[in-house]
This record gives sequence, structure tokens and C-alpha cells, in this order.
Amino acid sequence: MKTRLFSIFLMLFFLSMLFSSNTFAQNYTQLNLPEGAIARLGKGEIIEVAYSPDGTRLAVAGSIGIWIYDAATGEALDLFTGHTDWVVSVPFSPDGSTLASGSSDDTVRLWDVGTGAEIRTLEGHTGSVRSVSFSPDGQTLASGGSDTTVRLWDVGTGVEIRTLEGHTWFVHSVSFSPDGQTLASGSEDDTIRLWDVGTGAEIRTLEGHTWFVHSVSFSPDGQTLASGSGDDTIRLWDVGTGAEIRTLEGHTDAVYSVSFSPDGQTLASGGLDETIGLWDVGTGVEIRTLEGYTGSVHSVSFSPDGQTLASGSADGTVRLWDVGTGAEIRTLGGHTEDVLSVSFSPDSRILASGSADGTVLLWELIPSEPPQHTEDVNGDGSVNIQDLVLVAANLGQAGQNTADVNGDGVVDIRDLVKVAGALGNAAAAPSLNPHQALSTLTTADVKQWISEAQQLNLTDATSQKGVLFLEQLLRALTPTETALLANYPNPFNPETWIPYHLAKDADVTLTIYAIDGQVVRTLALGHQPAGIYQARSRAAYWDGRNAFGEPVASGVYFYTLTAGDFTATRKMLIRK
Repeated sequence: MKTRLFSIFLMLFFLSMLFSSNTFAQNYTQLNLPEGAIARLGKGEIIEVAYSPDGTRLAVAGSIGIWIYDAATGEALDLFTGHTDWVVSVPFSPDGSTLASGSSDDTVRLWDVGTGAEIRTLEGHTGSVRSVSFSPDGQTLASGGSDTTVRLWDVGTGVEIRTLEGHTWFVHSVSFSPDGQTLASGSEDDTIRLWDVGTGAEIRTLEGHTWFVHSVSFSPDGQTLASGSGDDTIRLWDVGTGAEIRTLEGHTDAVYSVSFSPDGQTLASGGLDETIGLWDVGTGVEIRTLEGYTGSVHSVSFSPDGQTLASGSADGTVRLWDVGTGAEIRTLGGHTEDVLSVSFSPDSRILASGSADGTVLLWELIPSEPPQHTEDVNGDGSVNIQDLVLVAANLGQAGQNTADVNGDGVVDIRDLVKVAGALGNAAAAPSLNPHQALSTLTTADVKQWISEAQQLNLTDATSQKGVLFLEQLLRALTPTETALLANYPNPFNPETWIPYHLAKDADVTLTIYAIDGQVVRTLALGHQPAGIYQARSRAAYWDGRNAFGEPVASGVYFYTLTAGDFTATRKMLIRK
């Protein structure tokens, strides 16, 4: 009898362990993992998955509440319960400490991510909450609902700041501009409205769509708004003026999701027509159509590094695409129903996909090789000042040449501007190292490049970035004040270098005196353009000899720089 009771006790113990919240994910992930997946999470129908800003937590929202998982191990850390209906939106605050949830129970709730405690319930909506979004500073929360209103809440106190009224049908999407000053809302009344966050005033109504607006998204610089609609189109709007920049046509059915690439140059759109469109934001031209799905595309998302696009479909698959070429990298199968949400980890290494089949799959992405930029002229794996110098050194050369960046058979200013454009583009991972530029570039050269580029009237985005970078480089190379610096080495024997800065073009002379005031040597450096003359290749050089070529004796000497109306004197020491 005791043996039988003990067996029953063990069976109940292991069953309880299997279904406990802390071991649920760890056990569940071992079952029936599809190829390429590293974990299977979730329970109940999934609507949305979201990574915390630091990538350590994963929030999964759906029919039974909100699960919080450890993103590294897949362990279920907490289950937030309190909503009495579906949870449809779960953004983390910018600092990751707070989670907001919008639900079909007409409420918004704020949760402490660290403790799992519900901070407060935000009540006011009289219909289901479709979308919630934190302001960039995390102090304000916006929510849009089926009651046709948008509401702004103070995150610290939970007080409703104001109700934004004007829409005449369900509000599907709310989004803050990157500077947090403007809120956009898209509605089933076919309009987008822009609101002043500080005052709550409606700035303007954007009209043009002829069917529901499903998605709105600001470009990274906040100047452009994209909207996807049931009228099969995407529209781009000028946020400052409210003018429609252009209509992007190509989809043959409703557009569910729109997303800007991290650099803002490309827009992705997913639709009911089972395709994804990639669009050039600057021109509105469709770069390519991505095909292969057998069901509508619910969600599109760029990886944080901008190299990969993920998409989820009603056919139960997730697909990964190379943004540069449009090639399909992989198809991730394993879900049995619609994939409603895809989300990259902040480091681009893990993708989470949430499905109506009640699961979230975590996929470990094979790190891609670093992109080979043609602007990387010296092939060292990064675009930097050396590449700009190499192009400059080869200007005018014809024939096969790695400095011929655009491949037109000649190295010219267009190639140089293209490299400068990559230097001005964060996606190419270069940065200006001023010290690196000091010994290799002159203000005269850079002024000449800017002048030649402006004469060509290059209007493409890359060239414009290139000219802007050159202008920034010119400023970095131009001192604000003329100055004479300390010679190096000092003491010295027998030679030394004397650096200086010129704030403007000037005739430059360096005069060396003995301690008794007698002129030992005069170095006439000629007319010099403004710039930094600090590296050995550019600083004044003295070989320790007098005007007759004779080595001078040990002792203290003085050197005076004269540049236009500027004069300064410093002391140096020869020690033999």
C-alpha cells in the first residue's frame, strides 16, 4: 500500500513540475523542435512577441495573458494575469523596466518586469485596445482602440493626460515620432491623424487611402510616415507638411504591415496577396517583390543590423531574406497556423516567431559574413579614411582599379563621393577618426573635392551623404584658432618637428633664435592653407643646423611662428 501511494506521489510530483510556470518552457522546448529552432515557447493563441531593449527578456502575448521568458535559456520567468480577454499589444518601455499591455477587455495595464507585479490598470477606453506605444523617453504611453479614441497616459502616475478625438472608426495603430513630439494614428476611417503630444492638438489629418489603415510607421529620422492600407497601397507622407509624397502601388490586396530599414532608405510591406514589397524610400520605386508564400503576410521586420528581413505568413512559415539582393536565405517551418508576429533580438542573432497555433519558436540565425562594400577599397573589412585617401591618390586613373568604386572605368570624383557617402552612413560601420585624417588629408584637397562634387549636381542619397561628410570633414580639419604647439621630441638631438594650426590661409615663416637673440635659422614655409600641421609629414622640420648647414651647440633655443598677423614664440632644448 505504501509503495503504491509513493508511486502516485511521484507521478503527481513530476506532473506538477512539468506544468509549473518556472519549468514549463524548459520541458516544452524539448518536444518536436523543427530544424533550425532552438526553443518552443508559449501556451494559448499568440498575437505578439517582443524582446526587451537589452535582449534578456521575451514577452509573449495572446489568449491567456502575458508570458515572460528568459531569452537566453527559454525558461518561463513569469505569467502576468489580470486581463479578462485577449492581449494584443505588449511593448517594453525604452529602459526595459516596464511592460505595457493593451487588451480586448478595454484596458491598458502596466507591469513591473523585474517583480512581475501589476503597477496599475489604465481605464478609460470603452472598446478593445488595439495598439499601445511608449514615447521615446518612456514617460508617456499612447493607446488606440475600437472606441475611435487615442489616449495619452502618464506612465509614472497612470493618470490619463488627455483623450484625442477625431477618428470616426476603430484605431488600429499608434506610433510616436523618434523625437517624441508627434503621435500618428491609423484608423478604419481610412485616415491617419498626426497629434501634438505636448498639447494634444490635432496637427492634421492625412487623407488619400480609400480603405482601412492597418499600419503606420515613422522613418528613423522622423521626417517621413509610411502607412499600409486595405486599399492595396502604401503611402509616404511628409510629416512636416502633411503632404503625400507618393503612393506605392504593386500589391494586389490589402497591406497589413510596413517597416522601415534601420537606415531609413528601404521600406518593406507585407500583404494579403502573399507577397512582400521592398521599396526605395527616396524614389518610391519598388526594388523587388519577394514571393514564395502560399498565405497572406502578416508581419515584416528588419534585423537591427539592416541586413536581413524576416516575415511571417498565414501558411505557417517564417522566411528570411537578404535585403541587399532580395534572395531568400531560409524558410523556417514548424508552425501549424498563421504566424502573426516576428521579432529579432537586439543583436540580430535570434528570431522569435509567434503563431495562432499557440507557440513561439526561437530560431538561432547563422551569423552572416560581413558585407563586402565596394567602398572598402583597401579590403581591410571596413570603410575608413584610408579608403578615401586611396581613391584620392588614384584620381584620374583609367582601367581596372579597386579605387574605381562605381565600376565606370575611371577613378573620379564620383568614386570619392561614393566612399565619403559610405563613411557618412552608419550602416556601413565606418567612423571618422580625426587623428587618422590629420597626416593624410589637407583642407585644400577637401575644398576641391566639395567644389567638384557640387558642380556635378549629384542628387542621389548616397552622393548627398558623401558631400555632407566631406563638409563635416573640412570642418574637422579646420582649426578655430591659429596656434603654435610644442615641438617634439623635446629635448632633442639632432632633429625635431614643430607643429602648428592655421585657422585661415597664410604665409608662414618659422624663425629659430639662440638664447642671445641671434637668428640661427629661418624656415620659409610659404603660403599654407588653413589646416592642422601636426603629423610629421606636415609639421615644420628642423634638422638642428644653422643657415650654413653647421650643427648647432647644445642649449636652449627659441622658435617663432609668423602666419599673417599672428606671431607666437616657444622654447626648445638641444641636448647632446
